[in-house]
Amino acid sequence: MSLKENTSYFVKLRDIVLRLNPDEKTSKNAVNHLILGDYVRYLGEQKGDWVKVRSRNCNGWIKPDWVTEKRLLEINFVDIGQGDGCHIVTPKDEIILIDAGEGIGLDGKGGDNMSRFINWRYNLRWRLVKGVDGTTANNPDAKPPVDIDYAIVSHPDLDHYFGFFTLFKNKKVKIKKVCHNGIVERSTKGIDTKTWMYDLGFKVPPVPKKKIYHLWDTVLTNKEMKDLIKANLDTQKYYLKTLVAAYNNNKSCTFEFIDLSKGFLDHFKGNNPLKLEVLAPITEEVEFNGKKRQCLKKIGNEGETKNGHSIVFKLEYGKLKVLLGGDLNSKSQDYIAQHYSEEQTKLSDLEKQIGKIEEKLAHPVGLSIAKKEELKQDLDEKAKLMDFIVSKTRRAFQVDIAKACHHGASDVLNSFLKAINPVATIISSGDNESHSHPRPDALGAFGKTSRGKRPLLFSTELARSTHEFSYPIKFYSLLKKLEKRMNEATTKKEKEHYELRMNRMKDSNVARYGMITIRTDGEQVIIAQKLEKERSPSQKWDIYELHWNEHLDQFEYRDSGGH
Repeated sequence: MSLKENTSYFVKLRDIVLRLNPDEKTSKNAVNHLILGDYVRYLGEQKGDWVKVRSRNCNGWIKPDWVTEKRLLEINFVDIGQGDGCHIVTPKDEIILIDAGEGIGLDGKGGDNMSRFINWRYNLRWRLVKGVDGTTANNPDAKPPVDIDYAIVSHPDLDHYFGFFTLFKNKKVKIKKVCHNGIVERSTKGIDTKTWMYDLGFKVPPVPKKKIYHLWDTVLTNKEMKDLIKANLDTQKYYLKTLVAAYNNNKSCTFEFIDLSKGFLDHFKGNNPLKLEVLAPITEEVEFNGKKRQCLKKIGNEGETKNGHSIVFKLEYGKLKVLLGGDLNSKSQDYIAQHYSEEQTKLSDLEKQIGKIEEKLAHPVGLSIAKKEELKQDLDEKAKLMDFIVSKTRRAFQVDIAKACHHGASDVLNSFLKAINPVATIISSGDNESHSHPRPDALGAFGKTSRGKRPLLFSTELARSTHEFSYPIKFYSLLKKLEKRMNEATTKKEKEHYELRMNRMKDSNVARYGMITIRTDGEQVIIAQKLEKERSPSQKWDIYELHWNEHLDQFEYRDSGGH
């Protein structure tokens, strides 16, 4: 392939080594380790069958048939500490964020890692934007804000949404659309809370004796959300405060409720090779005082209801399928499986019943032969019903790679995990948090219900040497030197210079350690994580490749023997 100077290309092989000199050898000739989908820019120089390019802030040599003009799909699970945070770049260069962690946290001392990641990825600290930080309209170096096409809040838990607070206030980014699950916490001041579902809004009266409630104040439209925001501009509720920040700093931003009835997210459907199918939440039509409205059902306590109605997407690109969503729990998994299987028996009930029967058969002392046969028949019937429910749910939920429900918490159903049946599971969990996620039993369940002889489990969590960051020794030493120079600086300009360099180092650290990235063209698929300590300049990534099995019509992982 003939390359054009200063044109963008993308690595099309599993990984390549950027060479110092145009030579096949990599020993003492490696500048950097690049992986599938990495951006490279041709610098216009060629020697034999080698071309000089720039990638990851390094110049070096590669072969032109190692790259393609076609941008790949990139999905990054950012190590945002406690919570979830996913950054997607589509083949058309659209940016989608699904959750952003807890950000600065309630005490204001959190790592704010999604914001740091976006700062690093799009070089925001150095980016000059008209009207921001004194940049004038006639500055020839001024650029527009970076467009965030979608900021998706899977559900209103602090460790999923509050990381957006800083991003929504950052004038160097432009938020085009905020997607939400319709549940918004609000002030109960002056309200008869008996008529409300916790602090989530008005509930419709219960069905007699069944205690079934629906959230009448499920926020369904852009107008409803903006009216709610404008009525609460000085709110102390953290979720509303986050939405207020989006509204105040992005006047053209729209707010969209996402539920199953939407089908797909906007244009990610039909002939678009990238599809984002909405699998949840599920609304039900409710009539009250002569009016009908789509509402979310109360499925447990406040936390269970907020988590259980998380937005869940099935992403499809080429042959690859990825499950992306929030914090589904056992009660919501029951509810979802009932919907997709059209069978009202709960998976959780079947799990308990099957467990009790198996326990009796395992310890049959005192059981007659007839009773044993009766138990075996009952077990067989219940197992068949469970298989039926799992099979029908699997038609929608089976994927190749799944983001784990609720950071690896124990409150999941093994039978529902069987419906997902991935070859790889990615767990996003925080450090130094009281929940001890991921839970050991959940890890066992993920492995047991996944497919293949050696299913893959990834976790963004790394052991941290400090409350905020994990520093390799060299990194920490350099950071301390910059801090010392900043403290010794005699002018404001000098202090700002060193502070900026420190912040950029912290930003890049978020991307270097803990982040798990998926790269694919729809045929090739890799899952990779940066090694905390590189083996050499040519070995900086830990890479796992999925292979397509033509006979099974699905991806699989083939163990290559380890590292």
